[in-house]
Amino acid sequence: MRRLQQLQAGAGSSGSGRFRRNEFVIPFVDVTDYDEDEDEYEREDVQRKTFSKWINSQLAKVNQPPIVDLFQDFRDGTRLLSLLEVLCGQELKREKGHLRVHHINNVSRALQTLEANNVKLVNISTNDIVDGNPKLTLGLIWSIILHWQVHGVLKRSASDVHQTNLEKTLLAWCRDVTKGYVGVNIKNFTTSWIDGLAFNAIIHRFKPNLFDYKSLLNKDPNARLEHAFALAESYLDIERLLDPEDVNTLHPDKKSVMMYVMCFFQVLHQQHQPLRRGSSSDASDTDFFLIFSEGLFFFNVFS
Repeated sequence: MRRLQQLQAGAGSSGSGRFRRNEFVIPFVDVTDYDEDEDEYEREDVQRKTFSKWINSQLAKVNQPPIVDLFQDFRDGTRLLSLLEVLCGQELKREKGHLRVHHINNVSRALQTLEANNVKLVNISTNDIVDGNPKLTLGLIWSIILHWQVHGVLKRSASDVHQTNLEKTLLAWCRDVTKGYVGVNIKNFTTSWIDGLAFNAIIHRFKPNLFDYKSLLNKDPNARLEHAFALAESYLDIERLLDPEDVNTLHPDKKSVMMYVMCFFQVLHQQHQPLRRGSSSDASDTDFFLIFSEGLFFFNVFS
């Protein structure tokens, strides 16, 4: 929309910059195209910021310096290998040269490591990462996040669960722990989180003494989101991956919201909050059961 406004302003100031009386000229602008372009750009920007924060939180575990530019910093493969060393718990060899062939070999080793850990990459090549392709670099990081977020929580035999089933499982958990909370109706990982109530309801379910949930009902969405993110960081040790403006928008980025919710799941699911079987409307998506056993969260998906 910002670009649309600029275009309209530019059109209105063309020529003499004046309109004759009773003459009103509206330049033709394809609003749909501009909205879609900007929407895509904003989603990419949010993913870039959110994924970078997650990566830096992993690198900080071994006192590695943070990345500054996700697309540029991964091009030579060395920082990507550093990330995988943290996630895999093993040292990975790298080439220290500055030629393209060294970068290609480093990224290739990283992709081979991912393959060895059963991380499935679709249409992502070594050259895509070395060239700093934004979309495919983000796709690579998303695959890494999905795999290791799941790997750290779910039973090993279920670590290859498909993204669709993972999404439904997370949604089922979110619906269950927020059941009965005023104003919360979680249907997806986009618009259901805009007003901030869902995040606060999850926290309140497990930490009811931290705040009065009803006191948030009269606050604006940004204040609610800020409240939830601050509490999650201070009391749950959940990295602040999102800012209120990332969520309180017309089209929140699904992957970024989902990744942040996964962090809540990782921290909170072991706190023995009893889970109930979903309602009939939930079961229409997929049939599954959820159980707690020895601190692990097991699920079975029937296709």
